[in-house]
Amino acid sequence: MKLSHLYINLKYFTQFLLFYARSDLRHIERADVPHVVPENFIGVNIASNKNEDTDEYILDKIQDLRLKNLRIYFTYEDLNNHKARLLKKLKHFNGSIIVNLSPPPKDAGDISSEHGMMAWKNFINKFFNDFKEIPFAVEIGSTINRPSWTKLSFKSFFMIWASTYSMCRIHKRSIIGPNVTDFEPFINFGIYRYLQSKHQLPDEISNNLFMERTIQPEPYDRRIFLRKYPMLFKFDIYKKSALYKLIANHFNIKSLISPCAFWSKKRVHRLIEQPNLQRSKYVTRYFALLAAKGDFAKVFWGPLICGREGLISNSIQEPNYPNLEQVTYYKEARGKISDFNIKKMYYALRFFNITIPGAKFIKDYSHDTNIHILEFEKSNQIIHILWTQNCLVQDIQLHYHLNDLRNGQYKDHLGNEIETPNAITENPIFIYWKKSHQPNLIQAPKISNNYFINHDPQHYFFLHDAEWEGLIKTKNKNALHSFLKACHPSKLSSPDKKDSLRLSRNAVWSLDIPNFGKVVIKKPAHIYPHKLYLDRHRPNKSIRAWNGANALLAKGINTASPIAVFSKKSDKTGLENYYICSYSNAYNFNELAMHFRSENTFKGLSKRHIFEHCAQFINDMHGRGLFFNDLSAGNIFIKINDNHFDFELIDTGRVRNYFRNLSFQSRKRQRMKDIVRLLNKFDWETRNIFLKYYFQLNNKSLSLLDKLSLINYDVFVEIKRFRKKIQKKLS
Repeated sequence: MKLSHLYINLKYFTQFLLFYARSDLRHIERADVPHVVPENFIGVNIASNKNEDTDEYILDKIQDLRLKNLRIYFTYEDLNNHKARLLKKLKHFNGSIIVNLSPPPKDAGDISSEHGMMAWKNFINKFFNDFKEIPFAVEIGSTINRPSWTKLSFKSFFMIWASTYSMCRIHKRSIIGPNVTDFEPFINFGIYRYLQSKHQLPDEISNNLFMERTIQPEPYDRRIFLRKYPMLFKFDIYKKSALYKLIANHFNIKSLISPCAFWSKKRVHRLIEQPNLQRSKYVTRYFALLAAKGDFAKVFWGPLICGREGLISNSIQEPNYPNLEQVTYYKEARGKISDFNIKKMYYALRFFNITIPGAKFIKDYSHDTNIHILEFEKSNQIIHILWTQNCLVQDIQLHYHLNDLRNGQYKDHLGNEIETPNAITENPIFIYWKKSHQPNLIQAPKISNNYFINHDPQHYFFLHDAEWEGLIKTKNKNALHSFLKACHPSKLSSPDKKDSLRLSRNAVWSLDIPNFGKVVIKKPAHIYPHKLYLDRHRPNKSIRAWNGANALLAKGINTASPIAVFSKKSDKTGLENYYICSYSNAYNFNELAMHFRSENTFKGLSKRHIFEHCAQFINDMHGRGLFFNDLSAGNIFIKINDNHFDFELIDTGRVRNYFRNLSFQSRKRQRMKDIVRLLNKFDWETRNIFLKYYFQLNNKSLSLLDKLSLINYDVFVEIKRFRKKIQKKLS
């Protein structure tokens, strides 16, 4: 960053802090003001390509999506290419069109010179003349707080703004700007103070919010001031929106738009195994929250057609993504029509756009970012949209009376009709009632349990019992009844040692259940008094095992599938709880270590082949922000089928989930803690195979200190074994 740019940032930041300190933002942070959602609330960014048939494809999808807002990037070279051709076809478009006018990055550095400004003025003169019959508004500025992307300084921006502002006033066109990316409201504030002094304020504020960096739409932003303490400032999507509205009111600017937002496939896939389905949920949740808050008049998705961010994929792989970020300049819809593939995000946006714009927002019943129940009214119907943050679950009967649930009609976020749900999860649900049957919520939405679930499409059922509470994952209600008939917690009891798979701190045994097959049941058998005290505010051991397994599955790491978790109400011993998961018919690494003492291959697979793949599996787990914390050889299994194999983890009660990807360097200590436990029973030949490949995956070299950490753990284990032998003899 250049010193001049840094100086301006500091200047704007100081001005903004004074404004923020005097504001009463805390009074407008919630979505509690009834209002009508604009019918033209949702928009999308468009671009075509050399093939004119692509124009017709795009126009067809615009109509199918029922869009009334379009936005298109335009620069010098676009006056005579596919963008000009597409824009002219929108002459009779029944909606609003925003054209973002920008200098090309290669010319932006020279824009403040006499030659550069002449080129810009010629460009906007020609644009206004060529497209005078098109009903467009002009946006100036494209991620201008990222000069490395735009190559545009603040000085250059103010010069092109001044000349374009005059042109817009002459031609009676609205001017919008400055399109600041991420959450940096001080840039907007500083720019508007300068423009106010020049009597050149925009007609509408544009800021893209760019909620992608919060991974999902709802959480408090961790990248504001102090990463570890997002609760300190509580900047969620509502508060961000309210702050921009406050800035708009301060400068007497009547309207706000968010010109671009998306969750890229690349970023979501770092943490979640099914990024396309997950992003479709984010589409609904993002638009629903901004529709409820009511501060933004128009909210745009990113590119219509793009492999990484688009509602429609072009089948172009990640390495071929354009060098210039498409949030800065969406150049073209690359690929052929035959390669275009409509994503679930497309259907989510279409269903939301058909359902909510034009409706009256009534209330967000929640004051907790973890769960939302939004109420809208439209066409004599009451519509509720409800969901939780990722991987959380809530019993729907805590909030709705059974009679209200029976009278409702249900659709998922893609518009498909569904059965009456049993739980509120991260999958948005639309519930419709006739206005005469308007429901009354039992209590304000708040997550009231400690359960963590994965992105599994199966149903979750809460146990409603006078003595026990719990959560069961099954396909349907018939399967639920079958499971509880055989496995209700009141019927479970720990078997003798000879009938157990394990009996020490935990009792572990297997059971055959009709329609479920063989399952494993785990119950705490002994808890040390000091652990009972230290863990008094934590979920019990069975819930921790359930949560650990679901954390692994949520990020695409194999583990025995969790089926149920039960806890006795008012239990103070910490022993009356059960965790039930599928039975794993596989080989654990203890057996593998014994085998490799006398053999060099296992089931036709070489030691190198197995342990390089194992290193890949463990590195994937660590790279997704997961640390096992109990990765002994007995807790990792290998499944082999026709020379193909998969790894699977069990005993998941100590899993640490960081909800974000973590670098090798920042978490090396925790990574090595897992690795030294796993390799403890293997010889140095095997250890070196694993370590060398694991470090290569992270572009690091194995050092002597890394090997010493394994030796230290070996010594620790031997001392522990020796101590146990002495204690046994003394007893």
